[in-house]
Amino acid sequence: MADELALAPPPPMAGEQDVPVAVAHLALPDGKLFTFPETAPVPHVHGGGEDSAGYDAACDGWLLFDDDEFVVLRLTSPLTGKTRLLPALSEDTVRIRDNAIEVVGAPWRDGDGDAGAEDMSVRKLVMSPYDAGLVAAVVGREHFAKVALCTMEGFSARDRWRWYDDAAFHSDGRLYALTHGEDLVAFDVGYEDTGEPVVSRVERVVRGDRAARPWHTRTHYLVASRAGPLLMVNRVMPDAGTTRGFAVFVPDMASRRWVEVSRLDAGGEAFYVGRLSSRAVPSLDDADKIFFLDDTDGMSFRTERQPRPPYHAAVYDMAGGKVSELLPRQPLVDGKTPVTWLFPADDDDAARTLEKLARSTAGRIRNVS
Repeated sequence: MADELALAPPPPMAGEQDVPVAVAHLALPDGKLFTFPETAPVPHVHGGGEDSAGYDAACDGWLLFDDDEFVVLRLTSPLTGKTRLLPALSEDTVRIRDNAIEVVGAPWRDGDGDAGAEDMSVRKLVMSPYDAGLVAAVVGREHFAKVALCTMEGFSARDRWRWYDDAAFHSDGRLYALTHGEDLVAFDVGYEDTGEPVVSRVERVVRGDRAARPWHTRTHYLVASRAGPLLMVNRVMPDAGTTRGFAVFVPDMASRRWVEVSRLDAGGEAFYVGRLSSRAVPSLDDADKIFFLDDTDGMSFRTERQPRPPYHAAVYDMAGGKVSELLPRQPLVDGKTPVTWLFPADDDDAARTLEKLARSTAGRIRNVS
């Protein structure tokens, strides 16, 4: 059974059922599972322990496993017990399609050459909430990857090699990817006569300008706010073990530049950000807070000699500019797979419930900045 943080939830509001609601779950590579922000036992959680250990990637409420026995990638949800299958990365299933597509804005090309499927891994996996069954992935290596569309037959990539930090679907129907150089690249997705999804057009809609930043950003997150805009969330890290804060930007499509904002979509939202999975959630008292993870495992700038922060999860308050510990570090062997957020199904009923029940973490966090 999954380990849960043993803290009692606040009493329910008048007229509400006394049922704990999880805004997010935190999965550790060894199979431990925790819930946030109301950290009471959650009866609908499946698996945990060995069933959730050893994942390679994550997306929404799913963990991705490399199933060597059946030569597939297995998506399993410890929240529902459901399983989906994707093809394994191999020379037979990864198709680097170089036929002509429309490219607008000439996105910066971060790498040349090619890479075999045996050198690739799934760096990021995203599922479209607007087109059922449409799955995209960033496949490759940290500094050298492509955006690919996934079917049960394989991964189809028409993208150039770039250094991608994150990707997300948007309500306008496009797939967006964020490069380490802060270019925002949009992919138009269509379907061939066979029903296979394909990228028909690539456009750089925002030109990155990292030289204008007075601080060093090692990690970028791309998050779709609940009201619509995509936001770039930059994590300010002088080293792999220290997070000083965050800066948030919205794209100005007219100037094709990033514009810094002081609130998350004008307030009313909290962001849960992670290398593998991120989400904006409605919030009352946690508005304009960014929940984040110590998830630098496997990154090139992380070295064994660098000290680890004292937490697996922490929260940054944009109003006060403070970083506070949320989940103290658990005994865990360092590896290449980071801790990750998992999120429950995001439907209208769940959103309304979360908006009513999400409470402030005041009194349950410890300031570390």
